[in-house]
Order: sequence, then structure tokens, then C-alpha cells
Amino acid sequence: MLTIELKFLTGKWHATPWGRQVNEGAVEWPPAPWRILRTLLAVWHHKHPEVSEAGMRELIDMLASELPVYHLPSHAEGHTRHYMPVANDNKTKIFDTFLTISPQETLQIHWPEITLSDAQSELLDQLLKSISYFGRAESWIDARLGSWKGNANASPLNGSPAEDHQEIVRLLAPGELDQYANWREEMVTDSRNRKLADKKSIALAKGKPIDKIKLSKNEIEKIKASIPEDFFAALHMETSELRQAGWNRPPASQWVTYVREKQIPSISKSAVRKKNELPTVARYAIAGAVLPKLTDAIFLSERVRCSLIKFSDGSPLFIGRESKEKSSQLAQGHQHAHFFCESNNNLQGRITHVSIFAPQGFDNAAEEALCKFNKTWGSGGHDLQFVLIGIGHPSDFGGSNEKKGEAPIFAQSKIWVSRTPFVPADRLRRQYRLDDPLEKSRCEKDLARIIRKELERRNWLHQHHATLASITLMDPKTKLGGHDTSWLNFRRERTKGGGKRGNTSGFGIKLKFSQPVEGPIALGYASHFSLGLFVPG
Repeated sequence: MLTIELKFLTGKWHATPWGRQVNEGAVEWPPAPWRILRTLLAVWHHKHPEVSEAGMRELIDMLASELPVYHLPSHAEGHTRHYMPVANDNKTKIFDTFLTISPQETLQIHWPEITLSDAQSELLDQLLKSISYFGRAESWIDARLGSWKGNANASPLNGSPAEDHQEIVRLLAPGELDQYANWREEMVTDSRNRKLADKKSIALAKGKPIDKIKLSKNEIEKIKASIPEDFFAALHMETSELRQAGWNRPPASQWVTYVREKQIPSISKSAVRKKNELPTVARYAIAGAVLPKLTDAIFLSERVRCSLIKFSDGSPLFIGRESKEKSSQLAQGHQHAHFFCESNNNLQGRITHVSIFAPQGFDNAAEEALCKFNKTWGSGGHDLQFVLIGIGHPSDFGGSNEKKGEAPIFAQSKIWVSRTPFVPADRLRRQYRLDDPLEKSRCEKDLARIIRKELERRNWLHQHHATLASITLMDPKTKLGGHDTSWLNFRRERTKGGGKRGNTSGFGIKLKFSQPVEGPIALGYASHFSLGLFVPG
């Protein structure tokens, strides 16, 4: 058996999971098997060029032949928010999320069935002692061979259901190495056939004969070069190369489902809070085998609300009541919690983040519930994991650059457009034929009456009323994953609970203000559950 021990000298572990964006606030935990092997390769190239490639191949193949188990030390989640310089003297806000781990505690990585030769053990020990950081450069470590404690709290799921005290996490790991050669041959053949079909299609479009069309030697070699010859070569591919070649994950790798013991993380708050000012926003990134689409936002919002009611022991903030003493009296002014689903920079239009917004602010009990919440299930029964990015105010998260992890719903803009359908809480005066320009204009005036009333009803949007310049009807659709999606595809009714609804239709609205206003803006029926949500236009 083989065991590696790691100690985090600075007390922090920084590492972004494969396929996630750094500003999403997700931390890879435990360290993925693929990351471990890549780190050993990097140390070999940079610090031990005297070691033969043959010896390195043997060691890497040995470590890749079995999935490790882990003994994870206790940890807490933390983050900092700061601005980084970018091009043209501009700055961008960065959310740096990490785990805090005591420098005295040890992470153990264990391969139960692997036994190294003396030469391989000596090489591995040499490489481990030469590692200065693991993950990001801030994560200084002390790595060495160790002795297994026999207490695995993170291991492959292996087809069994996760137990109540466990949570699911996906880790990138080596695939079946003995199958790689056959897989590569199939991939080369498939790529050649697709390339040849493309050439023939182009020729047909131009009216040229296709009988003699074939791939050139250079084209065939280029296809072969895009697919690594073996696992060792695949492990060397850089992220830029993978993206250029169109890979969504490295060749010779696989996603492995692990389970780890649940630990309620404490959130290390690095931001300084103003005296007597409660935070109003909690933002989560979502992970799961199947993420729900934004069209199911109202369903997922209700699931999140149910979980937070449970964790908060029935807090009026999450239920929407004036107080526990007045449990039958609805909260006034829309100051209680809103549950906003976001689909940011997702190619399939799926929900990537959920933000909880409560204008009255989160007290200590509410914050504790927000920190405990990390899991629910989505439509279809698929488990969803929630990673708390941070707790703060709209200005801490707002921005229109979704690729940097910013939240458009908290940005500032003069123009705001519907992201989810606006369903009026008050009745329209009558049905309108929107294909008639005159009727459309009358409908806009009717909706303007309702929306202005909505702004006045909400204490946190009341100041926007004075700067609202115009209200315009848009096409009944939004862009999801690069495609037009009709409002009719959205769930527009809660599965349970109340709420006044004056019209079953959903409208797309453009709001124009005389000066930039800060989000979020959510109006109409079920606006606490992601309907009627606006983004900068």
C-alpha cells in the first residue's frame, strides 16, 4: 500500500475544479487524482530533469492504475474580494475562495493496492519533497511519503447510494489505461470521417464532383497530432491546447463520483461590515450531474426556500412572514427573502448560480442557516450541490462580465430587460392583440401602470420609480444557451403556496431609467421565486 501526506504550510488550499471558473467560488476538495499526477509531472520537468522518462512513465502508470481514497482534515471555507489590474489600466473584481486548514493537520492520499519498488519509492519521495506548492501558487505545502491512519472519509462511490452523512463530489481522474489505444484509434477514424464529410459537403455546395476527394497527408497528421498518443502524453496537455482542440476534458481522463463526509463549513468573512449594516445577498454556485434549466427556475427556487426554512428552524425571513409571533401575517414591503436563479455563460441555458436576496438583511441566525445549506434536489430528482461564494451586498457581486463570475442581476444599468417572464400580479384592463401596433401601445400603457405600482410596493425599489423613463414590450422570448426560448417554456406558476396573479401570460419588458440604477429588479407574480427577473440590456 502507498500513502502520501500533505501539510498546508500557510493554512490555506486554493484550487479551482476542472471546468469551473475561478470567480464561481468552487474549491476542489479533495484534490483530484488528475491534479496529483500533473503536479508530479511538473516537478519532474522543472526540478529533476536527470530522472529518465522511462522511470517517470512507470511511476505515473502505477499511480494511475488505482483510484485513491483520502483522509481529509477538518477545514473551513473562506474568501477575499479584491480588485486586480487588467489591460488598459482597468481593474476587475476577484473572488478568491479557499479552504482554511490547520498547518498541523495532515491530508492523506492512500492507494490500498499499490506497492512500489524501492526505486519507485525513492523517486516518488524525491519528487514529493521538491513540491513547493499544490493547486495555486498560494498553497504552500510539505509533501512526503507517510503511513496510513486507516480512516478514509472520502472515497469512490462505486455505484452505491450516498448515505445521509455523506455528500457527492466529482473528481477528474485517469481513465482505463488499457483501453486508451483502442479509444484513440476510434477517435482518429471518427475525426477523419467527419473531416472528409465536411470537405465533400463544401464541394457539393460548390457543384463540384466528390468522387476523388480525400484527406491530404497533412490533414491526417494534424488529426493524429490533436489526439495524444498515450496516457503520458495526454497528461502533458495544457488547458489552452485542450480548448483549441475542442476537448471538454483531457483525453484519457474520466469523471469519478466520490463521496466525502459532510462537514458544516464555517465561512471566514474577510470583508469589513459597516456598523449596524446587515448583509443582504448570499450567492451560491451550483454543481450536479444534471443542472436544471432556467425555465425551471421557479421550481428550484421553491426547493432552495424549503431547505433554508428547515435549516433556519422556520425563520420568518425565509417564510415571508412578519414574525414568528405573527406567523399568519404576510410580510409587507417585499423585504423578506427572494430566491433568484441565474444562467450565466452556460451553453445549454442551465442554472449556474442561485442568489438569496433579502432587503431587510440577514441576522446571525439567518447567516448560520445560509452557511449550513449546501444541497437540495432539482427537477428529475438529481442531487444538486451548492457552494457558498460569499455573503455581502449587491455591489460586492454585481457586474456584467459573466465569464469573470460577476452577477448581472446585481449590476448597474440604465436599461433593464426581462430575463424571466414578467407575470402581472394585477389584472390587465382587457386582452390585447399584440400584433396590432395600436393595441400593443395600449398594452404597454397598461403594463406601465402595473409596473409603476409594483415599484412603489417594494421598499427597496421605491427610489427607482422617480427615474423610470419608459416601459416597452419586447419579443416574448429570451436567449438561453444561444437559442431563443419562448416565455411559454417557463414554469409560470408555483407548485404550492399563494401569490396574487392577475394574468397567466408572461411578458418581456424593457425598462429604461434616466440614470443607472442598481439591481436586483424583480417584479410581478412569484418575483420572490425568480419570475419577473431583469438583467442589464
